[in-house]
Amino acid sequence: MKTNKFEATMDRFSGWIEQYLAPPLVRMGNQRHFAAIRAALIRTIPLIIIGSLPLILTSLPVESLANVMAPYAEKLNILYAMTMNFMTLYLAISLGSELARMYEELDAVIVSIVTVACYIITVAPVNLADNVLDVTGFSAKGMFTLFVVAIIVVEFMHFAYKHNIIIRLPKSVPHGIAQSFASLLPMALLLVFFWMLRVIIGFDLNSVLNMVVSPLLAVTDTWYAALICALLLQLLWFVGIHGGSFTVWGVMYPFLLANIADNAAAVAAKEAVPHILTEPFFYSWTMIGGVGMTLPLVIIWMRSRSAHLKEVARLSLIPGIFCVNEPVMFGVPIVLNPLMFLPFVFLTSVLGTMYGYVLTAIGWISPAYVQIPWTTPPLLQPYLSTGGDWRNVIAQAVLFVIMGIIWYPFAKLYEKRCLEEEGGEQ
Repeated sequence: MKTNKFEATMDRFSGWIEQYLAPPLVRMGNQRHFAAIRAALIRTIPLIIIGSLPLILTSLPVESLANVMAPYAEKLNILYAMTMNFMTLYLAISLGSELARMYEELDAVIVSIVTVACYIITVAPVNLADNVLDVTGFSAKGMFTLFVVAIIVVEFMHFAYKHNIIIRLPKSVPHGIAQSFASLLPMALLLVFFWMLRVIIGFDLNSVLNMVVSPLLAVTDTWYAALICALLLQLLWFVGIHGGSFTVWGVMYPFLLANIADNAAAVAAKEAVPHILTEPFFYSWTMIGGVGMTLPLVIIWMRSRSAHLKEVARLSLIPGIFCVNEPVMFGVPIVLNPLMFLPFVFLTSVLGTMYGYVLTAIGWISPAYVQIPWTTPPLLQPYLSTGGDWRNVIAQAVLFVIMGIIWYPFAKLYEKRCLEEEGGEQ
């Protein structure tokens, strides 16, 4: 009777999440500009990962290996500098293309070119008498300026096409040539606008936006930001909504990327790593085997007496090692399962996030400064993202055991339910 009452309460709570909490978050995550920014950032991940690799080689934790790599450090840092220090410039190409996809009449390549040109004008220093270009704005420090510039560019070009502020050539002219001439007038107006804003008026949009965003960056590196992110992630996944790609990460990803870029720059400069919250942080301490720390649960069910749970666990093990846990989420299912609500939402990923944050804050483990793929297996996640710090590996192994202990009674409770159902079917 008590179990039924508990399940009814959880059903009502799940319904409330699905009806009131999830829809506005999903709408925000699916907003077209947010979606384009998210897609553009995802396209730059391989470049960021490659750019981070030299930091691993030049910051090896073993002194003998570090001495071997020391003569090559300067050359390796060139690879780092030419990727990470120009991150936002490369992102401008990707973002211009993604934003252009919103409007059928716009050419993605042309919009990318205009976006890059307007962005360079906006962040470049006014005085170029010495022929030296300050590239500070091309790093992650200029990312939020790029977002504003790119949105202005694409929306103005859409406005220009819609209101015929373009040069139209006869239909007999090849499409590529027609597109080039059509973009001529809006491109000129945009370039002149940003040139006047930066050079003639002297308004430094990059400095102003960095001043505005700095408090947000500070807030997004706090324990309560980590807690809210983890909690929202779990709540949305519990009702079957992809909380990472479409909602929480859609908002947080630019901040997390800026944080890891700052961390990488600090390591390259031999300075203290400033930020705790990065994308690899959540991979290591919030998503072992996927959201909800489900890999320990899968291992428990590998020896289950329930044929259903054992089969789901068998099919979920390999994907879970690579942090893909949809098979167990929807195969058990954990989604909308009242018995799984408490451990999944409150007792696994949320506790793991706080565990990782506290250990990092007190200096027992290292913050991440290397971007890694989200499919990196457990134990490799904290090792690679921190440049080979074994303390992080040990801490994650301990967390894995703790998560197994937390999941065990709930796993057995649900196994009992499944055995009763399987017995009834027989």
